[in-house]
Amino acid sequence: MSLGAVLPLSVRGSYDVDDLGRTEILLKSLSEFTPSGFFNCFLIVTPPDEVEVVRKRIQPWSERFPIRVESEETLVPELKKHRHIRGWRKQQLVKLAAANYLPDGFYLTFDADVICLRPIKESQLIINNKAIIQYEKRALHPKWWRSSARILKVSTKLGDPEIGMSVTPAILATELSKNAMQHIGGKKHWADYLCRLHNPKNPNNWRLSRFLQLKWTEYSLYYLSALKSDLLHNYHICCGNRERPQQLLVHDAHPFESWQPAKTFAKDQTGLFCVVGSKSMLEPAEVWQTVAPYIKK
Repeated sequence: MSLGAVLPLSVRGSYDVDDLGRTEILLKSLSEFTPSGFFNCFLIVTPPDEVEVVRKRIQPWSERFPIRVESEETLVPELKKHRHIRGWRKQQLVKLAAANYLPDGFYLTFDADVICLRPIKESQLIINNKAIIQYEKRALHPKWWRSSARILKVSTKLGDPEIGMSVTPAILATELSKNAMQHIGGKKHWADYLCRLHNPKNPNNWRLSRFLQLKWTEYSLYYLSALKSDLLHNYHICCGNRERPQQLLVHDAHPFESWQPAKTFAKDQTGLFCVVGSKSMLEPAEVWQTVAPYIKK
């Protein structure tokens, strides 16, 4: 079973950094550490006016990966009506909507600032037809879980109230992403419902009940809707423990100034990916100079 992948991308991302350049670091690391055929489709999703620019820049990688570059308005047509939605929110919508455009099964979610750390086998990610899921405390971002619970009309204590799923990179099941979309908005289209929450000119949003739904994320919606449907255990298995020590994300690279990449890339470590976040304001060349010795063998 090969994996799909989705990467929401803007040429100049958050904090006006070169996310297209950062994407090439991600692709270099994946090229080094994943076998041929690892991905069945690598979906890159951009603003409509950047599709051709990204296609041209990414084209050299098409021999290594089954890359498909699409407009975010192709994946989420409702964005055409909601020009006020900012990039971070669009990324979250895209990661759920990707389930409608990728082969059935599982897919990895990426951001431009993700870096693969070591060789990865499919058997590390999919075990007995279940994808590994990394947990973190809901208390780290309590508003995410409260807002998503309100949107889905479930208790904030659904499941184990102490834990939720971690952030990008993550592995999503196409069926559970579709399940989440079905549970959002009632009779309204899920993306239209979420976008309308963020329109301050809409009088409906002046109500406290709407305001309390604003902090949703794609992962809290995905996770809680899977629990609501009692489907999570059918598709996911916990990692980062003694039985399955691999971790999808380690936070070693933050803050960048004190990062010791030799330790993060060491063979005895369990992290599969790290993130050199856009907030660091670093140009891709500086990031690549730091990680290249551990990626280009």
